[in-house]
Amino acid sequence: MSDAAPGFGEIIAQFAFDAPWYGLLLAAAGFYAVAWFRVRAEHPRVPPRAWQLVAFMLGLALIFVATQSPLEHYGNQLLWTDFAGMLLLTMIAPPLLLLGSPLTLAFRVSGPRGRARLRRLYRGRTARIVAMPIVSWLVFAVVTYAWQFMGITEEAAENVFVRDVQQLSLLAVSLLFWWPALCADPVPWRMNHPLRVLYVAVEMTHKGLFGGMFLSLNTPVHETFAANTPAWGPSPMMDQRLAILVLWVGGSLVFLVALAAIAVSWIRYEARQSHRVDRRLEALREARRERARALGSVFERS
Repeated sequence: MSDAAPGFGEIIAQFAFDAPWYGLLLAAAGFYAVAWFRVRAEHPRVPPRAWQLVAFMLGLALIFVATQSPLEHYGNQLLWTDFAGMLLLTMIAPPLLLLGSPLTLAFRVSGPRGRARLRRLYRGRTARIVAMPIVSWLVFAVVTYAWQFMGITEEAAENVFVRDVQQLSLLAVSLLFWWPALCADPVPWRMNHPLRVLYVAVEMTHKGLFGGMFLSLNTPVHETFAANTPAWGPSPMMDQRLAILVLWVGGSLVFLVALAAIAVSWIRYEARQSHRVDRRLEALREARRERARALGSVFERS
């Protein structure tokens, strides 16, 4: 391995071509785009939002960066680069995909049979179990910590198949975690806004505690990464601390944005509910006034 740091041209040349990932991403982008434009053409009064299309495509682009760009290549050599890709796969890309409301779009573009199948799928026993907030939270925590701090991370850096399993599993459990938190699509267990705030805040707090704990360590957790750190890279301990900071600080920022978005949604929901109550009370008052006028006209005729 060269002692000199790679130049820009060498970095750009490290784009990968993993056919399954290209096929998966292109298929997801194609199906979503076709469904989005079809619903927009068939339902011009209630079209899907343009920002949803942008969010979904941006999420796919970030998955591409995490799995096929030089970030993935150097993630097999430097721990902080590996954790940066993990941040994209677990904290940034999944919320963007879910904000595109793909399940809602699938319902709108499907016929009666397709909607029935989708309804059975997300209301089925398996979906109800894995989407239960406690289960989704635990699965997300266990899987992400397993890939971050166990020896299988070092195995993933040396084996392409294990690397693909790592990235797919991280993406899957992250989508599962963010699904009930954002509620952008129908979900078997729909939490109210206070519970959603608690759900995200608890994950943010315990991620921060674990981040602080591992940041205080004075020995490398991943010995293989430490032994094979490139000469042009940081020291093993600096590499480990940078990795924790990338995941901790970046994840905390995402959690804060999510909490702010849930809080805004909560305020808007309460405003809508208050408006509905006001309209109902006004309708009742108007009905009473009409009844009083009708009774008054009856007595006047008498």
